[in-house]
Amino acid sequence: MFLFINNKIVFIITFLSFHFLSNYYSQKLVNIYYNRRMHILHKLKRPYNESKLITFEDKMNWIAIHDVSRLKGKCADKILLHQYSKRMLKKDICNKILKIYDDPYKIEISELPDQFVLKTNHGSGYNIIVDNKTDLDINSTKSKLYNWLKIDYGYGTGEFHYSFIKRKVFAEEYIGESLNNYKFFCYHSVPTFVYLSKKINHTKYRTFYDMNWNKLDFDCISTKDPINTYPKPKTFELMKKYANKLSRPFKFARIDLYEYKGNIRLGEITFIPMNSHFFCKKHEHNIELGRYLKLF
Repeated sequence: MFLFINNKIVFIITFLSFHFLSNYYSQKLVNIYYNRRMHILHKLKRPYNESKLITFEDKMNWIAIHDVSRLKGKCADKILLHQYSKRMLKKDICNKILKIYDDPYKIEISELPDQFVLKTNHGSGYNIIVDNKTDLDINSTKSKLYNWLKIDYGYGTGEFHYSFIKRKVFAEEYIGESLNNYKFFCYHSVPTFVYLSKKINHTKYRTFYDMNWNKLDFDCISTKDPINTYPKPKTFELMKKYANKLSRPFKFARIDLYEYKGNIRLGEITFIPMNSHFFCKKHEHNIELGRYLKLF
């Protein structure tokens, strides 16, 4: 236990030194990232061979260790993402933020509408959807948010760009749960694949398409959608342009977009999808998804 705590202290000190003193990686920092990432992958029983980077999963693991930046931290920050959208697209296409809180115990439920979403800005899955605020157990909710804020998501998952984020809670407008989510895989700022993520009766389905909206037979991540194909969204060409601009500074980025009332909304930007555990039933599909990413 002491050794684990001591290693974490070393990681935090080194990370903060990098954050405040330099924009470049020291080999020592890369080694710390590497060792921590290897510990996580070993614990999760995921193989990784840095001398043979072919699959999408392996290349994502390389990115997680060697391609960390404060800009990625800003884009992963669900609050600062609004600023990034304005900078790259000249307008904010994220869902409207209603309130921001440094301390979740200061949330005043009376200030919020009947429906909203409470989120932390620093990780994945830290969301509370409020359909009707009169049914919300506010004390339990504040406690849950407070505990989420204590988690260093970047250290825990080995996705180190999250550790740059100054953790906060915010309330966001509610736009529904059944919207189609279009997740664009952008390699060196070129949108190449997109998968449609859709929830049907509490089950998530994913269907892959190319940039001409031809359905692909990739069976990756989760349940394959029983519906043969979906119509191309009306804003698809504009979505591709947005994905190109938003992913421009990065080797790889997944840009998540929605169509809402005829407009495009930006959900998030993800740099290590599924924390690299992007399982495809056919190995050649994992190779194909990795083929477009040039690391060197």
